[in-house]
Amino acid sequence: MHSTRVATFLLGAWMGGCIFMDLLAVENMRLASRVLNAAIQPAAQIIQKDGRQEMALLLRYFAAEQYRSYFSAWEMIQIPSALLVALVLYFATEKRIMPQILCGLMLALVLFQLAIHPELAYRGREADFPPGSQVLGAVARMWALLEVWGGAEGAKLLAGAVLAGYMFTYKSRKRSQRAGERSDHAADAQGFVNQG
Repeated sequence: MHSTRVATFLLGAWMGGCIFMDLLAVENMRLASRVLNAAIQPAAQIIQKDGRQEMALLLRYFAAEQYRSYFSAWEMIQIPSALLVALVLYFATEKRIMPQILCGLMLALVLFQLAIHPELAYRGREADFPPGSQVLGAVARMWALLEVWGGAEGAKLLAGAVLAGYMFTYKSRKRSQRAGERSDHAADAQGFVNQG
């Protein structure tokens, strides 16, 4: 069985999911502004009636709640994903410790993000509407937590990239070892034939 390929695929799917979720969060926040600036006629009438500023707050709040919900679910999905990757890596790399350490680091970062997510969600909701959005302390705390969360996300992706690099070099070494063994076997067989 090609457990190295399976491990590489699972790791790539995990990292791809992380990048997709990060891009989704950024796009969600942009969408709120886009809806305000390019609203269709019925929506533009509602925006005009209720006030552009109030609708902007409401749309940004909705986008923020949406990605808070997505990230909460994604963090829970990542835990069994990390355990599955670790299990497959264990067999794919012939029980080497380095891939396990990197996968464990990625799992620890997921658990760290999961631990700070409730505080980040609370601080985000606090800063979504006035007076919190106008109080510098509330906004600063929310941005500080977001930077910590983003740093953990970056470190997780970096550890995943190092692990992916290790997997590719490990696979190349295994392939060259097998090619060397085949040529040794062919040389032994040729020597045996020549002796006969």
